Amino acid sequence: MRSKISFSHRALVWLLGFGLLAASCGNNGCEETRESYLYAQLKATTGVSLTKLYAWGLGFETDSLMLSESSPSSLEFILRPDTTFTQIRMQCTVNDNGDLFQYDDTLSIRYEVFPYFIDMECGCSMFFTIQDVEVTRNLFNNIILKQAEITNNEAVNIILQY
Repeated sequence: MRSKISFSHRALVWLLGFGLLAASCGNNGCEETRESYLYAQLKATTGVSLTKLYAWGLGFETDSLMLSESSPSSLEFILRPDTTFTQIRMQCTVNDNGDLFQYDDTLSIRYEVFPYFIDMECGCSMFFTIQDVEVTRNLFNNIILKQAEITNNEAVNIILQY
């Protein structure tokens, strides 16, 4: 005698099978990082300590908050791949011998954009070459361009001294 499988059992088996297939498609074999970030190291050269930093990307569709860090020593910024210029507003709170002060600075980066084919599994990434970098000097008193090439390898690109 042939047993009948109910519709709900068949649907359950089908959903489980589809779930296993969908889960196996999530990893395409790419072991390499695809994202490229501008890495900034923050270095104190005065007696103040940086206690809080907020950063907004200016000129994006919305000038939205990019990051919020407490006592940062380094930062990762996303550059716009659809243009050759990005500005980032940084609102910094510093501790100067127990007194808190707030400063606003704008980081301006000019760069070239290069689409880079990684491989078949990873696809493409966007690489950048910094042409010029400036910062308003409200808190930050110096900026050093350490490495102009921004790739998917993590390396310090700029040093912001305060």
